[in-house]
Amino acid sequence: MSVVEGSRIGSGAVEEDSAASGRSQSRRCFPQATLLLLLGGIAVPNALAVAANIWVDVPPRSAAIAAYAAVTFLSAGLHAAVLVPLYLAAVAFDGLGIVAHVFFMDLTLVTETIPAFTHVRVFTSPFYAGLIAAVTIVLAGNILFLLRCRSAMARGNRLVFLLALLGCVGADIPIGSASRATQGPAAGIGQPFESAVRMSGFSETADSARPKRNVLLVLVESLGILRDPQHRNILFSAFDDADLRARFTLTSGTTTFFGATAYGEMRELCQSRSPYRVILHGSGPDCLPGAYAARGYRTVSVHGFSGEFYKRDQWYAKIGFARSVFPETATTSYARRCGGPFIGPCDVEVADTISDRLANASQPMFIYWVTLNSHVPVRAGEATPRHGCATGGPFGDPEVCAMAEIWQDLFEAITRLAKRNPETEILLVGDHAPPLWRRAARGLFEPDRVPWLRLAPRGPLAAAGDWAAPSRACAACGRD
Repeated sequence: MSVVEGSRIGSGAVEEDSAASGRSQSRRCFPQATLLLLLGGIAVPNALAVAANIWVDVPPRSAAIAAYAAVTFLSAGLHAAVLVPLYLAAVAFDGLGIVAHVFFMDLTLVTETIPAFTHVRVFTSPFYAGLIAAVTIVLAGNILFLLRCRSAMARGNRLVFLLALLGCVGADIPIGSASRATQGPAAGIGQPFESAVRMSGFSETADSARPKRNVLLVLVESLGILRDPQHRNILFSAFDDADLRARFTLTSGTTTFFGATAYGEMRELCQSRSPYRVILHGSGPDCLPGAYAARGYRTVSVHGFSGEFYKRDQWYAKIGFARSVFPETATTSYARRCGGPFIGPCDVEVADTISDRLANASQPMFIYWVTLNSHVPVRAGEATPRHGCATGGPFGDPEVCAMAEIWQDLFEAITRLAKRNPETEILLVGDHAPPLWRRAARGLFEPDRVPWLRLAPRGPLAAAGDWAAPSRACAACGRD
């Protein structure tokens, strides 16, 4: 054998040994790469939601789980400038889906509302501030993990990854679906229509054959039905007033709800489950304000938050409101402001202002008022301290107790308003159940119904000229 031949044989042996070593190393690294792929594509991006699901009602997230997996699967072939926005898009899709589910919304309504969120002071809520901080930290860690490990993850076993993904999605569907009976807008499709306006007989006040009285419709933010009868008795105790019951016939009941506040408004104002966008497109139903306007009523809507939210500044006028009072259009100034992220005038002071307007009206009025201060998350200490809510009070939950105190202040204000205006037709109804994040707090309420209470005047309409003589005591009649 020549030296050259020996050299070739030696070289070949070295190459074979090197290849064998590479295959051995690849086999040793394979489990590690597959583990990284499972971590980066499934475990890491879903860890926060899984952890939160212990206390918080997280909805089914199958689509979001699949989206994270798809981004991870493609990550090795993508530039960071493309990968990071793509991952953030998956996070946004996941987050918006959770928000939509918790607040009884659909994704269309969520995206339409995003521009108006500039009016929401999120960081006034410790819960939201902490949640945003946690999400930011976890998100930064997830992106860093994805960028640093994507090359290694590309060597992982795709079949194992796919089987794990299918297993996670399969487990998420029954677990997530059991966590909350959805009451979003789509849940109402095919269901019998109900509304407090119809069930209470309140809609008859717009009938042309009826005598003209002032009419007040109050949509109470997040007013749900407490499961415990004792809790309900505490909450509605303001209406046990003997003088009130001597002047009004009180009736009460419940009605189903589907969707967020905007859907509750369409339910009661327009007897429809359609979204308000049908009004904007000119194809909506006839609504209560228009019926009152046709009878010569002055129609006014009142809300303590920006009219941009749910585009109320656009569609209210189209259903018959001659005047819509929002903070940006109000002529009345209030000394106090209440609320958490949704800050506005205190409901009890708004009630007093409405009472003044009704008492001094120069023509019959239909006033529609959406309350604000009980919007979740509520801020502790906003209402008259009654129950020792720091320890949960009689409701056993600090947040629910704080909400109850806010509602009780409101109901006392409505009672004062009614006794001052004993010829006013009044209906109070909840828009939806409280969209509380914690299962324990949400479990104190019925999941699919809201209460209503009607105060119908007992006495005949006073024969004082039928609105012919406006009171001189009213210095602001015809404004708010």
